[in-house]
Amino acid sequence: MNVSVSPKAAAVRADVTAAVVQATQRIRFDDIPARTIATTKRVLLDTLAVAWAAADAAGVNAARALALRGAPGHASLWGEGETRREPSAAAFYNGTLAAALDFDSLAGFVHADIIVAPAALAVAEQQRRNGRELLAALTVGNELVVRLAAATRTNRGFFHTSIAGVFGAALAAARLRGLDADRTHNALGIALCHAGGTQQSHVEQRLTKRLQSAFAARDGIISADLAALGTTGPRAAFEGPFGLFALFEEGRPEEVLDGLGRRFLVDETALKRFPACGCSHAALAAALEIVARHGITGEDVARGEIVLTPYMARLVGGAFAPEANPQVTGQFNVRYGVAAVLARGGFGLADIEPAAVLDPAIRPLVERLSVRVDESRTGTFAPADVTIETHDGRRLHHRVEAVPGSSEAPLSEDEIHAKLVAAFGYGRNALPPARIEALVQRIHRLEGVDDISTLFDQVL
Repeated sequence: MNVSVSPKAAAVRADVTAAVVQATQRIRFDDIPARTIATTKRVLLDTLAVAWAAADAAGVNAARALALRGAPGHASLWGEGETRREPSAAAFYNGTLAAALDFDSLAGFVHADIIVAPAALAVAEQQRRNGRELLAALTVGNELVVRLAAATRTNRGFFHTSIAGVFGAALAAARLRGLDADRTHNALGIALCHAGGTQQSHVEQRLTKRLQSAFAARDGIISADLAALGTTGPRAAFEGPFGLFALFEEGRPEEVLDGLGRRFLVDETALKRFPACGCSHAALAAALEIVARHGITGEDVARGEIVLTPYMARLVGGAFAPEANPQVTGQFNVRYGVAAVLARGGFGLADIEPAAVLDPAIRPLVERLSVRVDESRTGTFAPADVTIETHDGRRLHHRVEAVPGSSEAPLSEDEIHAKLVAAFGYGRNALPPARIEALVQRIHRLEGVDDISTLFDQVL
C-alpha cells in the first residue's frame, strides 16, 4: 500500500511541539501578568460553581459510580465531601460535572477550563503543590488549548474542546508532576494518541456530549503519568505528517507559538450568562431584550423567527425532541431556549431541568418558532436575530452582535457573583451562603495557599 504525505503537512515548521515545550517550561508564576492570573482565578471559580450545580444532572451518577471504582487517593471528587480518588478517576468525574450543565466558560470556541481545571486540580492535590504552582499550570494548560484551537482553519465536525483539551491537561499535569522538558514532550506525544471528539453527540443531543471533556481530562493525566514512567510518545504531535493538524482539522500549527509566554489569549475568556450551548446565547439575549422592551409573554406570540449562522444552526437549530435526553435538548435547542425566555421571562438552571423541558405548556410555543439559516454569515456564536409577531399585529425584532459574557459584552462583577451564588447554591450539593463566600475568598487568595490538598478544608 502506498502512503502519501499531505503537502500541507510537509510545509509546516518541523519543531512546533518542541518549541511549545521549551516556551511553556520557561513560564513561571511571576512571568504571568496580574490580569491573566485574575482571569485564571475567575475561570476556576466559574468552573467549580457550574460543576457543583451539576450533581443531579443526567449522566453524572454513572460517572460517579465509575470514579468510585478507582483506587482511593488524594484528589477530591467535587461536592462529595471527604471522598477522594486517584487523580485520573477524580478528573473524569469532575470533568463530567463541569461540562454537564453547559454553563462553563468559552475561550475562542473551546471550553478549555472544563478539561484543564479537573486535571490540574487533581494532580496538584496529589502532589501537594502550592497555589502559585496551580495557577501557573492552569494558565499554561488553558493557554495551549486556546492556541491550538485558534490555529485551526476548518470545522468539519470534530469537537475541538476535547481534541485540544487533552494536550492542555497533559501539559498542566506534567508541569505539576515536575517533569522535565523531555518527559513533558513525551506527555504531549502520548496525548496525541488519546485525542478525539465529535460533534455528533451535540447534534443527536446525547449524554456523551458531556463526557468528552471528562475523557480528555482523565487522559491528559494518564499521558503525564506514562511519560513520568519513561514511556515515549511522538515528538511531532502537532506538526507531524500524521499529527494533530494533519489528521483532524487544517490549520497553521506554528501560530501556536506566536507570542506564547508574552501574550495570553485566555484573557479573552467569556463567562456564560446562560446554561446552554454558546450558539444559543445571542438569540436568548435578543429574546430577553424583546421581553424587556415590550413586556410580552409567550401567550402574546403568534409566531417567531430566529436567524442564525450556519455553524450555530448546526448545533442548536435541530428538531425539538426532548423525550430521550430532555436536559441536553434544553441546552442544545435554540427554539426551546427562546420559548423559555418568552414564557418565563429568563433562562436559568431551572429551565434545563427535565420537568421544565418536558412541560406540555412550552411545546406549542416552541413549535410556533422557526429557525432560518443565513448562509452569508460566518460567525461561531453571533450574530443572531429574533423576530416575534404578536397576535395583535406587532412585529418585534432585535439583533445581538456580541455574545453576552464575551470581551465585547462582558458580565459585570455583580452578574458574575450572582452566577457563583446561584450555581454553588443549586442542587444536591448546594452550599450555604457563608460557605460559598468562604470558598470564593479562598480562590481569590489562591496564591497564598501552601498546600492545594487543603483547598477545600474548613470551607466545605
